[in-house]
Amino acid sequence: MRAIRGWLLSAAVMMGVVSVEARARELPVPVGKGWQHAQTGIILMPMLAGLTRTGLSDATTGEFDVTARYEAADKSVITTLFLFHPAAGNAALWFDRARTALETSSALPGMSPASAVPMVFAAPGASVASSLRQAYASPGGSFRSTALAVVPVGGWLVVLRMTAPTLTATQLGERMDQVIAGVRWPAEGMTAGPAAVPIAACATPLRFSKAKVVKPDLADMMIAGVVHVGRMKRRDATSAVVTWCRDSAGERNYGVYRSSNEEAGFAMALGDAGRVISVAPSFMGLLNKTGTYSVTMSDVDGSVETFASFNKLPSPTQVWSAVAGGKPISRTKDNTTTVDGKAL
Repeated sequence: MRAIRGWLLSAAVMMGVVSVEARARELPVPVGKGWQHAQTGIILMPMLAGLTRTGLSDATTGEFDVTARYEAADKSVITTLFLFHPAAGNAALWFDRARTALETSSALPGMSPASAVPMVFAAPGASVASSLRQAYASPGGSFRSTALAVVPVGGWLVVLRMTAPTLTATQLGERMDQVIAGVRWPAEGMTAGPAAVPIAACATPLRFSKAKVVKPDLADMMIAGVVHVGRMKRRDATSAVVTWCRDSAGERNYGVYRSSNEEAGFAMALGDAGRVISVAPSFMGLLNKTGTYSVTMSDVDGSVETFASFNKLPSPTQVWSAVAGGKPISRTKDNTTTVDGKAL
């Protein structure tokens, strides 16, 4: 059900960024045994609210994007649980992206939300209502109802998706209550965090003019990668409240958002799986007063790839075209930056 799954962002993929279905590796967990995610402490048992775990895989090499599947014996309820480390750690933003993927899915035609706005709730162990959920109903098709929930766990997110061929939206919502209660949530990581606020349209949308790609600046692109890696680490280490708004209508490939701590740029959340393109005034552009904008793409494993900069604020369409049709100039992971010399 994900619109984009497994963006390939490593330096080995220099032919451009493509949307692909990742060849996820199955995690070696024996049938009948529970599995604990080392970095969050979440435990997924072989049975969850009467549903049997039928799949457990990782789209990365370090459990940064895990998928677990649970099913009823008679297929009356199918649940998919996604656990990932988003490059922008806001539950409402990724709920908005998951909602867009669901509402535009050809596999779930005619689904209508059961409520006008998502419900904000406190997950087990949480001290504030930091999670969001919504149920959908359909008059026909293979599924009568579906439901979606997003729960933050520290700097990580759990996205739950449930579908049922015969249950009403109300009945499926009750089953989702049971599933959420059945996950063994970690005591640490659930109590902190801001209350969730559903994403709304930005009060004043950005205006764009035709921008041009500029010659790569080695210092600028290395600084851009290090800065974004540092931001992700600081985000996970603090509880600073950052609110987001939607700058334009979302689509399956990406949604455009702006945060309360970024006045001059925007973020493009790719699909609904945690990857983000950031467009912001470049460090050297601010220093030299050239007005250039850097383009970086952050992955769930904490790595950041830098692409060609623009001489002014580019439109999301320009950025999408440049990233999807170009290749990264550099990649930063932890404290190491690798540069593609051919791109200079």
